[in-house]
This record gives sequence, C-alpha cells and structure tokens, in this order.
Amino acid sequence: MTFGIVLLYKYRCMKFLIGYMVFSSASLLGVLGDYMAGIAVEIYRIPIDVVSYHLLLYNFAVVGVTAIFYQKGVPSRITQTYLVFTSVILAWHLSHFDDWTAWTLLVMLAFYDLCAVLTPCGPLKALVNLMSQEDSPDMPGLLYEAKLPAGTQKPGAKSKNTSRSSSTAARQESEVENKDVDRDSNDGNEGTQESEDNEPVNEEASITITETSRIPADSLVSPLTIGPRATLPMAIAKIYRLPLTSRYERPSSASSTRRKGRRKPREKTMSTSNINQSPLLADTSPEEFYQREFTRLELIADVEVQFPRNGGRVEKVGGPRNRDCKYLVYGKDGDLRRTLVVDRNGKVFEVSDEDDDDESVYDEAPSIRLGLGDFIFYSVMVAKAAMYSFTTFAACMLVILSGLGGTLVLLSVYHSALPALPISIFLGVIFYLLTKVLIEPWIEVIMTSPIYV
Repeated sequence: MTFGIVLLYKYRCMKFLIGYMVFSSASLLGVLGDYMAGIAVEIYRIPIDVVSYHLLLYNFAVVGVTAIFYQKGVPSRITQTYLVFTSVILAWHLSHFDDWTAWTLLVMLAFYDLCAVLTPCGPLKALVNLMSQEDSPDMPGLLYEAKLPAGTQKPGAKSKNTSRSSSTAARQESEVENKDVDRDSNDGNEGTQESEDNEPVNEEASITITETSRIPADSLVSPLTIGPRATLPMAIAKIYRLPLTSRYERPSSASSTRRKGRRKPREKTMSTSNINQSPLLADTSPEEFYQREFTRLELIADVEVQFPRNGGRVEKVGGPRNRDCKYLVYGKDGDLRRTLVVDRNGKVFEVSDEDDDDESVYDEAPSIRLGLGDFIFYSVMVAKAAMYSFTTFAACMLVILSGLGGTLVLLSVYHSALPALPISIFLGVIFYLLTKVLIEPWIEVIMTSPIYV
C-alpha cells in the first residue's frame, strides 16, 4: 500500500489519491465509528432515538472529512481533534487482536518503520523526499501537525541569525565549488575583461546573499506540459533545468595582447563554431544538456527558456544588465518563493531582506509533524497494556513519551526525517515484559507479606 501511495504521489495522481483517502476516512469515521458508538450507547444506556443517532453520526463523518482534507476556514484544533478521533477508532479495533498477534505486529511494524524511513529504497523515505520538494502538492490526512509555542524552534532547524551570519561562509563555499567553471573561462579571457566586469557586485547592507545549492532543481520543471517563454541567464536556467527554445551558441573570446609594456584589451569576438542544439529541437533532454560544465560567458549569457504550463515562473526586474537585475521566482500558486541574483562570474545567489521579518524565508511557523500511523500504533500498545493492568498501562505510556522525546533529540542531531515507532515500541515491549514478569509480582509480594521494620 505504501509503495502504491508513493507512485501515485510521484506521478501526481492526486485526484485518485485524495479520493481514496477521503473514502477511507469517511468509512472509518462513519462505519467503524458507528460500531464503536453503538457499543458505547449500549454499555452506558444513553437514551437516543435512531433518527437522531444516524443524523449525528452522518454530521460527525462529514465534518471530519471536511476538517481533515479541506481545512480552509477550519480551526487547526478541530482538524487535530478529528485526527485523534481517527487514531482512537482504528486503534480500538486493532486492540481486539489476541496478545501474541498484537505484540508481534507492533514489533514487526517497528522494524518495518526502520527500513522504510532509513534505507535508500524505503517507501517512506521516498515519500518524505517528494513531499519536501518545492511546490509539491499537499497530502492531508497522513500527518499530525502541532504548532510550537512562540519563541521556540523546530528540532534540527537552523536559527535565522545563524543562517544570516553564515552567508559569507556560504558564499565562499560557493566560490570554491565553482572554481572549475571560473578556470575554464579565465584561462582564455584573462585580458579581455571589460571594465564593467571588474567592478564589484553591488550589495546593500540590508541584504543577505546565500548560495543556491539548496534550491531544488525540479521546482519549476514539468516535462509533460509546455507553457510560456522567457529570457533568462543560462545560470538560472541551469538550476531549474529549463529547456531552451532555440539553438544555443557557445560564445568564446580572443585573448588579450601586450604592446610595449602596456596591456591593451581587444574587442571580444564571438565564435559560433560549437553550436549546441536546444533540448526542444533535438533528442537531448535538459538533464543531459546541463550535465556538462559551462564557462563564465555561457552562464551569464541570456537564453530563451520554456516554462511548464502549470508550473512556476521567473520574472526579471531591475536594470538592463544582468548584474543589476533581480529574478523573482514564483511558485505554481503565484506566491513569491525567492529572489535570485547573478554575479559577473555566473554564480547565482538567493537574496533575503533582513529588515522584513514577515516576508523572510526563515519566518515559517515552527511545527512538528508526526505520522498518523505512529499515533495509531502507540494507542494500540497502550490499549493492550491497559487490558492487563494499570501498572503496565502507566509504564508503557511513560516509555512511549520518553521514546518520542528521544526521537526529537535525534532529529535535532541528524536534521532529517526519522522513524518515530522503533524507540517507543521497543521500550514499550521491554518495560511491558519487565512490569508483567518482575515488577508486579514483587509489588504483590510486598503487599501480601507484611514487612516489619
């Protein structure tokens, strides 16, 4: 089932996927909720007529599906409440398994969670990577999200001040990573730099520039659709793997000469001997086209690119020269994602305004997301422990919270998605057995045999 969800999400079969999840959630809240509520009515002898009962149940299921999957205009607490109801109803039904089946299922699911999240071919790891991409569609109903209090920070996230203070180091790192590109261009163009190329890049004090290595390359590209065209520097087109719409000519320039001890630059002469066919006009894909190394002149050259029909856009604002321009990257929903600049060496940097805290890319509301399946199996383990005694129930509940806290600590260390089941499940099984075999018999002996002091 997990592999099927990953494939449907990867190929953007969202209508089918969301439809299946809506049907499953409605069935769970309506049918399984009906069975659970019917037992509660019989046990507690609640006086209610059949019409009112089914009307309340119908409204409960409809409001739950709307709160979980539509969410617009619905308070987050209502959505969280229905997610908890979903977990409780499903966990209550799973708790009716016999002891050996239930505990074996929990242990096997903990091992499966390890493999699915941590291994390179794990389906949950692939799903997390797909959902973390830029402009990836939302898939509600799978995660429980809790907002953190004001002033706190998500485990594993870098603070805004740290990110801004490291902008200089990030830029130096970008310089080192791109030294091969600069060497290709500087070897043949040391003496042909125009005076404007030797001028430093204008950087205001209120602007922070960071490298673009974290920008996903496929945030704008959708090979199945063809949209409008625009003119952008090759450096930005390379980041987003945008296909070119015409033949691209590799420019080259003549080297400079020295006369009588003076350095006299020549005028640049462009050579069109090496012509690369556009990916739209040839069999070469954009990925293959952008795999080769580009020179500095190629990276700063303007090229015509094709945007996806339902994807994002890049707009050019500013002066006539590329180094004076900024490039605004918009997502498919029309929201501004980032602002990019291209320096004279063809390197692309992201710009953020330090003074505008509301529009900063670092000012996202901190939150923690936990898979809904983790909630369900936590509840199953607590339910099975409660069926034996209160002592085992208390022990399992405490170690589940401890295991979840340990997972958050590891999250702050490794800065990546981690499985939430293994630590809590393994600790729960161990302490359940210890409490059942050692602690409870010892407590019974103490309570039945008086000790004289």
